[in-house]
Amino acid sequence: MNRPVRARHHEIADDLRQQITTGRIKPGERLPAEAGLADRYKVSTVTLRNALAVLQGEGLVEKIHGKGHFVRRRPRKTLYVGGWGTPAPWTAGEAAPNIAVSTTTVAAHGHLTTLLKVPSGSPLTEFFCISRQGESPARTGPYLHPA
Repeated sequence: MNRPVRARHHEIADDLRQQITTGRIKPGERLPAEAGLADRYKVSTVTLRNALAVLQGEGLVEKIHGKGHFVRRRPRKTLYVGGWGTPAPWTAGEAAPNIAVSTTTVAAHGHLTTLLKVPSGSPLTEFFCISRQGESPARTGPYLHPA
């Protein structure tokens, strides 16, 4: 009985995933440059990028333009009880992330007017968040919301 041939980029993704899940490559750590990884696995950069896309789709790595690919931290779930700002006892002992939020007011235009169902020129608030836990940055946003 023949086993189906597995695409090379899936084999590379499996290897990197194993290194991430076993802690050999740590959360927040930058992966080697694409060219270096392609050379290590003896594949083209296209094949290597396909492998990284698999890991990005799984939420294991994040590509930051101009910086590289980074292993993502497990999402931190903080529950609040008794009102906003009171952490639940089982999350209070965890190290708190440092979060910076910036907002800007922008005018709605083009496809945003259709997506958000607002008239052209309507004020929108753009939220951009950067969080740090330990030495590793994680960014979210931008998010747009009618002002």
